[in-house]
Amino acid sequence: MKNIVFICSLFLLFSCQKEEFEIHNLNGNQISVIGHGGMGIGHTYPMNSLESILNSLNLGAEGIEMDIQMTKDGVLVAYHDSTLQESTNLSGLIHHKTWEELKNARYSYPHYANYKLVRLEDVLKSISNPSQYIYFFDIKGFYPQQDSLFRDQLIQALIEIIDKYNLVEKTFVEFKNEVLISHLYTLRPDIKQFVYNEFDYALKLAIQYGLHGITIPVDKLTQDKVKLAHSHHVMVATFNTHSSKRNIRAVKHNVDYIHTDRLKHLLKILNK
Repeated sequence: MKNIVFICSLFLLFSCQKEEFEIHNLNGNQISVIGHGGMGIGHTYPMNSLESILNSLNLGAEGIEMDIQMTKDGVLVAYHDSTLQESTNLSGLIHHKTWEELKNARYSYPHYANYKLVRLEDVLKSISNPSQYIYFFDIKGFYPQQDSLFRDQLIQALIEIIDKYNLVEKTFVEFKNEVLISHLYTLRPDIKQFVYNEFDYALKLAIQYGLHGITIPVDKLTQDKVKLAHSHHVMVATFNTHSSKRNIRAVKHNVDYIHTDRLKHLLKILNK
């Protein structure tokens, strides 16, 4: 009996010990914990909702990733999907609607029905001292990319809100489109950009334009790829960490930022 108690005690002791990580990256050898759309996929609140974002910051996230689209009248909205009917009680495309037409839109899943679409401006207004957090703005490419006037308006709207809330040092704008990357870089090289694309292409663009970093899914990364990016002074952000194992994999890759769907777990293993 004593032996059984002793063995059980040893098991509990070692199972409760946290894994120690030796991190080497361009972020001061630390990994910044970023809430993916707030609390991430599969949580109580819909991604990109105000409630999801504020809850992630209250739990200790160092920043948030938000999917950003623009309405027909130039309002930046936090929303992920290509069409409204995929996740809300409305239909159509965000860039075909004015904010007046969207302001009462609600998420359509039964347990999300009390949550509304939100403007980026309203998110920042709701955060006490917003400049203390990190922001990744993932600019979705669902707008008419051949429309140069819309593209210019989108870039200008981003610049205005970043400047209004004094977020130049705390914001990373994520683009897939080289035209947008080049345009923002020409207008405001001080605004940090991450390229969100396939690894080789993203790294090429980051080096070409002297950008801050690249954003790559964790299942498309290896430690060697992260080392290669870092050797070119390019930071790495990753996402699709919707399990504890994927959180750990991302940490072991020595990335700089993790957009996590398992926020509590990542904060715990990094002792945040």
